[in-house]
Amino acid sequence: MRVPWPLNFPDVVVHTTVAERDNHPGYVLAKGGDPDAAFELAFDLLNDAAIGFLGEEIVRGEALLLPIVADETLGFNAIPDAMAQILARELELPAIVGEIVQTNKVGHTRAKAFQRLVTPAVFEGHVQPGANYILVDDHVGLGGTLANLRGYIEANGGHVIGMTALTESRDGRMISLRPATLDMLWDKHGEALDHLWTDQFGYGINCLTEVEAQILCRQSSVERIQDFLAQAAIEARGRGLETAVGNEDENA
Repeated sequence: MRVPWPLNFPDVVVHTTVAERDNHPGYVLAKGGDPDAAFELAFDLLNDAAIGFLGEEIVRGEALLLPIVADETLGFNAIPDAMAQILARELELPAIVGEIVQTNKVGHTRAKAFQRLVTPAVFEGHVQPGANYILVDDHVGLGGTLANLRGYIEANGGHVIGMTALTESRDGRMISLRPATLDMLWDKHGEALDHLWTDQFGYGINCLTEVEAQILCRQSSVERIQDFLAQAAIEARGRGLETAVGNEDENA
C-alpha cells in the first residue's frame, strides 16, 4: 500500500554511518532484540545535529514518533524502538510503540535489491486520524519499508511529515521520487512498467522511492525487469519468505 509523494517531501534524517554502527559493540545484540544493547547503541549514535534538524525543520506542532516494529532474520529488531524512546525525550514528543506493526518477515538485511522489491513490508494497526507521524527506522536503503508504512498511514487518515533512520545506503535518505527520475523512467519503460507494477504490487511507478526508480531505470527492458522479479521471488521463497509476485507454480 503506497501513495504518491508530495512535492518537497523531506529527505530521511540520518544520524551516522554504517561503518560506525557496525563497529559499535552492541549492534549485533541490538539487531537481535536486546533492548539494553539497543538503547546503548541509540544513545551513542543518535546525532545531536540531526535531532536538532528534526526539531527545527520537520516537526511542526504536534507529532507522533512511530518506530518500525519488525521481526527480522536475526530476531526482533530493538533498534527503532530505542531510537524512538530517546528522540521522544529529546524532542518532547510521544513515541507510539505497538499501535502499528509490521506483520510479515521480509529478510531485507543485506538482501539484494530485487529480493527487497518482491518482499514488501506489510503493516496493520490503528492510525490516529489527522495525526502527524515521524517514522523511525534503523536503516534506509531502497526505502521501500518506510514508503509502505507511509502509504498505510496516509491511506488510513494519518499524515507522515518526516522520517529518520540511524544509517543509510545507496543515498537512501533521498526517499521521495524526484520528478526528473520519474520522467526518465516513463521515457525508458513507459506504460508497460506502470501496468506491471500496478498488477504485481498494487500501485503505480509514481509511488516508487527514488532509489527503487533509479534501479529500474538502469534495466534494459520491462521484460528484463520481469525476469529479475521472478528470479528474486523464487530465491526469496527458498528462504521461507512470502513474496508479492511470482507465486504461481515455479515448474509450470
